[in-house]
Amino acid sequence: MELEEKAESVAAQPVEHRRRPRHAVDQEASLLVVSRNAPVQCRVVDLSDGGCKVRTRERFPAPIHARVEVSFKVNGIAFRLSGVVQWTDGRNQAGLRFGAMSSRRLQELAEVLGEVEAERAKAVREAAEKLAAEVLAAEVLAAEKLAAEKLAADKLAAERLAGQLAAAEMLDAMRRAAERIASEQAEDQGRQQAEALAMAKEPVVLPKQAEQPAIAEQPGALPRPTGGGTASVPHAKPTKRERRSQLRHDLDDSAQILLINVRSALHGRIVNLSLGGCRIRTHERFPVGIYTRVETEFNVQGLPFRIGGVTQAIYDRNTVGIRFLDVSDRKREQLQQLIEEIEESRQEDRPDD
Repeated sequence: MELEEKAESVAAQPVEHRRRPRHAVDQEASLLVVSRNAPVQCRVVDLSDGGCKVRTRERFPAPIHARVEVSFKVNGIAFRLSGVVQWTDGRNQAGLRFGAMSSRRLQELAEVLGEVEAERAKAVREAAEKLAAEVLAAEVLAAEKLAAEKLAADKLAAERLAGQLAAAEMLDAMRRAAERIASEQAEDQGRQQAEALAMAKEPVVLPKQAEQPAIAEQPGALPRPTGGGTASVPHAKPTKRERRSQLRHDLDDSAQILLINVRSALHGRIVNLSLGGCRIRTHERFPVGIYTRVETEFNVQGLPFRIGGVTQAIYDRNTVGIRFLDVSDRKREQLQQLIEEIEESRQEDRPDD
């Protein structure tokens, strides 16, 4: 649409009949109509060696073919040329045709017009170069912007990929950790079940009756029965069946229970002890059930002990029975010696009958 409008505008313009090229200028000038002898201030807006176009400040009513004189300067050279009005628009523009002039004057005018044309060509070239530079700068800026946008997009894609890889690695680590925990729990459960089964299959051994010490005959004592008969001895009162394989010995010393799985410790007092286990009363409530792996620490008669085991019975909120496991021969021997010393100490403390 815009091209069509331009074509119509060009078609509407009058056909240029000049045979000499016109050069655009903008110089202050004075226009004198000879018949009126009244100068008019104007400006020369284009110039050739055959005429010029002027634009007056006020309305210029001179008739066609009226004789005029125009004075102006171009590139510092003054010209005063006579001619006639070739055309006018009836307002403030008019075309002048120069009359005959000397060859020297014509040469000066041609040289000035050549300089004007050279300056115009230079200006056009500089404008074209400036425009080309601006276009190139715009293209470079657009290319830099496009490269920056591509770089930002690549960086964002790399960050997203790194995040996805990190998330995948985290999920894989969590999966491996869950499998390891499940495997450890399965192993602990299997070990506890095996220990419980072993405890259930352990035979119950009743304690041997202590041999009665020989009673020396005292003066005045009744004679022992002789012969094949046996003395009538009253039977002892039956007691509750003891299910432990070793005798327990009462104690009252400081002790500590280490819960292996949760890595915490409970303090209390050891209340009895045997080669197979012990009973401990904790200061705080005992938080776990039976078949829990523990380690017990206690100090009896100046001897420290640390023995691994498993909870076997819960008597109340603070009292737990522990069965020893994996006791070394050296530690078992020390424990046996301690129990014997405890028993001997108690035998000595008993009053004589």
